[in-house]
Amino acid sequence: MKSLATIALSLFTAISISAQANYFNEAVRFNKFIDRVNAPKGLALVYADIEGNAYFAKNFVSANIENATSLIKARYNTYTDTVELQNNEDIFELPKSQKYGRITFINPSAVLVYVTTGNIPQGYYFELAKGKYTLLKKLKAEFREGSPAVNSFTPAILPRFENLNPVYYIKTDSDVIKLTKNVKDLTTAMPDKKDVITDFVKKNKIKFNEDSDLTRLVNFLNTSN
Repeated sequence: MKSLATIALSLFTAISISAQANYFNEAVRFNKFIDRVNAPKGLALVYADIEGNAYFAKNFVSANIENATSLIKARYNTYTDTVELQNNEDIFELPKSQKYGRITFINPSAVLVYVTTGNIPQGYYFELAKGKYTLLKKLKAEFREGSPAVNSFTPAILPRFENLNPVYYIKTDSDVIKLTKNVKDLTTAMPDKKDVITDFVKKNKIKFNEDSDLTRLVNFLNTSN
């Protein structure tokens, strides 16, 4: 498998804001991105054959990666839960490691963090608010196999990526709380905050499936006593 060897994240010359870091400061194998999805029936499909979108942002955008000294062209694959890096005409996967565990995309603006602790699946999560209470959002795409046309009245169904509903979590120093649409589930997990949470949610009409509302709630928790 092709790799990027001895790629340095510390560069010896000044690089403009649009420049891409092509080197890391240690010898690490980078797996090359394979443009293929193995369908259950054994068919090997490339991404272009599949309807829908498996990416947070389909095009590569500039991003700051933890321990990098310059911007890198990157994108997040919600189907494989990997960060892909563009190196000239090649695409490589960023190793899943705490060393590179924080990726800040410039446009669209977003922060992706690699989480390995707590009672949630290990992987990448979007960080919507940070502090004593950190709001995390998980995006996931799943592959749906297509089917041929049965007859002239039943058209073929193309294979597709289906974006699942986001899942939100509140991470503390000691726990990770999975959010539901029911405020009572949150107050049960945080009994010492029951009254302030209930009051804030009611007064501000907080919806538990909206980024902005949940960000307001978690920012409020971080500033409340």
